[in-house]
Amino acid sequence: MLSDNHMHTQYCPHGSDASMEEYVKAAIGKGLKELTFTEHAPLVIDDPTPENDSAMSREDVEAYINEGKELKEKYRDQVTINIGFEIDYIEGKEEETLEFLKKHSDLVPHSILSVHMIRLSSGEYFCIDYDKDAFLEKISEVGYDTLVSKYEDTLYKALSNPYGELTPKTIGHITLINKFEKAYDQIDTIDWVSVLEYIKEKGYQMDYNFAGLDKPYHEQTYPPEPLVKKAIDLAIPLRFGSDAHHPDEVGRYFERSLKK
Repeated sequence: MLSDNHMHTQYCPHGSDASMEEYVKAAIGKGLKELTFTEHAPLVIDDPTPENDSAMSREDVEAYINEGKELKEKYRDQVTINIGFEIDYIEGKEEETLEFLKKHSDLVPHSILSVHMIRLSSGEYFCIDYDKDAFLEKISEVGYDTLVSKYEDTLYKALSNPYGELTPKTIGHITLINKFEKAYDQIDTIDWVSVLEYIKEKGYQMDYNFAGLDKPYHEQTYPPEPLVKKAIDLAIPLRFGSDAHHPDEVGRYFERSLKK
C-alpha cells in the first residue's frame, strides 16, 4: 500500500497557505491509500533561524489536531489519514521535549524524529538546513569537520531512544546535513553504514525522503540510493515521505522509488 508519511500543512510557517484538505485531495488524486500529516512540533528553544519560521506555534497545535481528525472522518472511505508531528531532537532539551510528547502520546506512533538543530560548543543552536549562505558562513566560522561531527553526534543521540517509550520510532531525513553539498568542496566523513546499523539495532524505521531531489545543491533523496539499498539489505523498514509543504508535492517522485 503506497503511502506518504511525511507531510506539512498550512500550520507550517515556511510552507504554503493551502489547507490540509487540499493535501488530502492531492493524495487521493495520486492514488495514495494512506497519508500522514507530520507538522513541525513547536520548538522547545528560541528559533535560531532569521525568519523564526522553523515550526508551528503552540497556539496552533489543537487546531491542527482537530482539523486532521475531522478530515480523517470525512475521507475515511477513500484514504487512511494519520496525524503526527515532526519532532526536533534538541540536545540538552530532552525533558522539555518529553513533556510535549506526554501531552500528545497518542500521536507518537505517527510522528517523525528529526535533527535540524545542532548545539555548538558555544552553546549556540544552529539550523543546518536553513539556507546555503548560512551553512557556508557557519563552515567559515567553525569548520566543516566540526559541523559534520556535531551533526553525527546529535543524530546518534536522537537514535538512542532519548524519550524512552515516547520516542518517535521513525528517524527523519538522516542525510540532511548534505543538503548543500554541491556548494562546497568537502568530503562527507560520516560512516553512514554504521549509522544504518545503529538504526537497525535501536529498532527505528527510516524516512525515505524525496524532498532532496528538488534541492538544487543536493538533487538526491535523503538518504541517497546506495544507502537506501543498504537499509533494505539490513531489513530497516522504509517510510516513504514527500516532505510536502504544498499539495503539489504530495507523493512526489514516488515512481522513482526502489523496488524491494
